[in-house]
Formats: sequence, structure tokens, C-alpha cells
Amino acid sequence: MKKKPHDSNVLLGDLAYEAVRDAIVANELKPGDRLSEYKVADWLKISRTPAREGLRRLEAEGFLVPAPRRGLVVASVDDEAIYELYAAREVLEAGAAMLAARNATDAEIAALEQMVAAESAMADSPDMMFEHNRLLHQFIYKMARNRYVTRFLQSIYDTLTAQRSMTTMRMSARRAAVLIEHRRLCDAIARRDEAAAGHAAVDHVRAALRARMQIQHANLTAERTREPRKPRAAGH
Repeated sequence: MKKKPHDSNVLLGDLAYEAVRDAIVANELKPGDRLSEYKVADWLKISRTPAREGLRRLEAEGFLVPAPRRGLVVASVDDEAIYELYAAREVLEAGAAMLAARNATDAEIAALEQMVAAESAMADSPDMMFEHNRLLHQFIYKMARNRYVTRFLQSIYDTLTAQRSMTTMRMSARRAAVLIEHRRLCDAIARRDEAAAGHAAVDHVRAALRARMQIQHANLTAERTREPRKPRAAGH
């Protein structure tokens, strides 16, 4: 994990929160990794009290969970949590898209169209598509001009992004579909058609959920096939 520089204008509890959260989102800390106030305090060269405060915030937001005899660990996302996250994301993404269609400036719409046009050149690279997808959605949140919608969406996005190995951009078919979905979303925003933008966002999130569950279940099946079989008891 890279140590963040100390900023005297930032409360140390915020520093601990942001440093650990950023490490989780960047996949430097992986699901199941253990974290303690001692470890964070030593890493950031701060006292245990602000380290503890930062960890408590991350636990409250679902990034960390308590594990028996281990303390706090980086949370993993099971099927139930994924469905809940995507259900919330569906509502919020639709709202953000509708607000963007209403509030975006002409210059912002032109910039969004350029981002969508540039996307096809990245279709062969999962990493480039992953990063571009993140930037494109954040730009739409900015266009929506609602800080609360942006805050909630960013929290959901960070939670899902922490599972970097589960990104749907690993699937070539999904990357191709995203190009079409983003174009439809962009066109609706550019026309200032709030209803169409909302519908496009909902369809986009639902397609992402289907792809995410395919990866989740494929990984689970692969893990089960790798598990060593128990020796069968000898017959009598």
C-alpha cells in the first residue's frame, strides 16, 4: 500500500478512512485481508485513535466486516449483497441520467459524446474499458448536479470496484454491449429526453448485473472444481 502524504488540513481520522478506502478500491487490499488500528496507525504514522475512527467509518459503510477471531477484514460481496447494490444503483443511476439530461450544459454534452466516441478504440482492453467506464459514469454524475446522488452512487461504485477481479469488463461480449448501451444513454441525454435517459440507465445497470452474476457463479464453480476431494472410505 502506498502511504499518503500528511495534510495538516485533513483530520487524521479522515486520512485513515481515505487511505484505507483507496487501498481497497485500488485492490491493494483484497477481500479477507485483516486490518487493525495498530496496522493502520503504523502504516500512516498516526495514533491509534484516528486509525480506529477511520476503520469504524469503513465498517459502517460496508467496506470492512468483523470476522471471528480475526477482527476487521475487507468485506467480500455475496450474491445477496450484489443484488441489493445493483437494485440501489439502478434507482440512482436512472435519477442521475435524468438529472444530467435536464441540467447538463451543451459543452458537457459535447464532452460526453467525445468520451463515448473514443470508447470503441478501447474495446480490446479490459483495463482501459474499466477505467474509461468509471470516468464516464463519474462525468454523468457531475452533469446531474446533485451532490447527494453523486455521494451515494460513488459509495456503491467503490464497493463494487473493490471486487476488481469481478469486473464485467473481463468479458468481450460485455465490452461490446457497453459500447451500445453507453451510446444509447448519451444520445438520450443529448436530446434532453429525461425519460429515455432514465430507461437507458436502468437497462445498462440490469445488463451489468446479469454479466456480474455470470462471473460470480463461474468463479464459484471453478473454486469448487479445485477443491480436493475427500478420500472415500474403504468398503467392508
